[in-house]
Amino acid sequence: METLESQVVVIPPASVRLNPSRDSDWARSVLTFVEKATSEGKTVTVVADERLYSPQEAAEAAHVSRMTIQRRIEDGTIKAFKKGSHWRIRKSDLDSYRDRMWAETAAVMANDF
Repeated sequence: METLESQVVVIPPASVRLNPSRDSDWARSVLTFVEKATSEGKTVTVVADERLYSPQEAAEAAHVSRMTIQRRIEDGTIKAFKKGSHWRIRKSDLDSYRDRMWAETAAVMANDF
């Protein structure tokens, strides 16, 4: 976690607790930071970023090969974007791909009966 004196505070998702009354060092630190900033007339903005996957991480999450993910990116089946020279896939786009994949699989299996 970055120091609370900086403009941006990054909190890893695994450490997030939405109840500042709990005995949590980071929650007290964040609350102190927000109180100080607002008392100085500053605006505090909280943003939740969507999880981004690399093609390898997406492959593991979807239980397919990395090459399958790469092919689906290239043919437009999976929406992805380049961050620098690396492909990134939003969690919502990966979830959408997996939902379509399961629906197509179920439809094919239904035709067999």
